[in-house]
Amino acid sequence: MKMKNKKILIGILALILVFGMTGTKAFAQEHKHNPFDVLVGLNWGFGVTPNFFGLFGHIANGEIPKGSYAFTFDFGATGDFYILYWLSVNSGILLHSGFYAFFDNVEVSPDLKFTDIMSLPLYMTIPITMHFNIPRVEWLYMGTGVNLNIPLYDFLSPLNGGDTKVKFFVGLPIDLGFDFMKRKGGMRLFFRVTPEFHEKGIPVPIGLVWQIWNWKVFGK
Repeated sequence: MKMKNKKILIGILALILVFGMTGTKAFAQEHKHNPFDVLVGLNWGFGVTPNFFGLFGHIANGEIPKGSYAFTFDFGATGDFYILYWLSVNSGILLHSGFYAFFDNVEVSPDLKFTDIMSLPLYMTIPITMHFNIPRVEWLYMGTGVNLNIPLYDFLSPLNGGDTKVKFFVGLPIDLGFDFMKRKGGMRLFFRVTPEFHEKGIPVPIGLVWQIWNWKVFGK
C-alpha cells in the first residue's frame, strides 16, 4: 500500500512538474514583438466617405448635396518603436492625395467656381500614433493618434491661375485589424477610420491600410 501511495505521489509530482513547465513556457511565450524592437515598413492605404459614390449622381441631377466628400490615397514609410511587447509608438512620412468636395457652406451664384468646392491636393503626412497588440491574441492590432498633413501641391492650382487653396489639416486615425508579422518581420492589414478637420468641412474617410512589409531593424 505504501509502495502504491509512493507511486501515486511520484505520478502527481511528475504531473505538477509537467504542468508547471508548460505553464511557465506559456507565460513566458515568445511574443511577436519585444520591448525596444524597432520596425521600418512600407505602407499603402485608401479611404472613402460613405456618401462619396452618390455625389456625382446628385451633380448630374443639378443638385448641390450637403456634406463633405473624400476619396483618399496614402503611400510612404513608417517606423514602430515597441515600449512593451504589446505597446508601440509609430511615426513616419507619407504622401497623401485624393479628391475632396465640400458642399456644407456652398452658396450657388454666378461667381461659384469648381475649385471653390473641390480640390485635388498632395500632402506630406506625418503620423504620430500609438498601437496595441492585444495581449494573448497578439494578431489583433489596434490604435489611434494624429496625422499632421502639410500641403505640398494643389493639382487644381493651374485652374486658379497658379493660386493654391490647399491648407494644413489634422486627421485622427482610428485603426483595427490584423498583425501577420513573424518575429523577423511581415505585413499588417487593418481598417482605418479618419475624421479629417479641414477648414471647409470634416470628411470621415473609411478604408484599409496595408503595411506591405515591416523589417525588424533592431530587436532581440
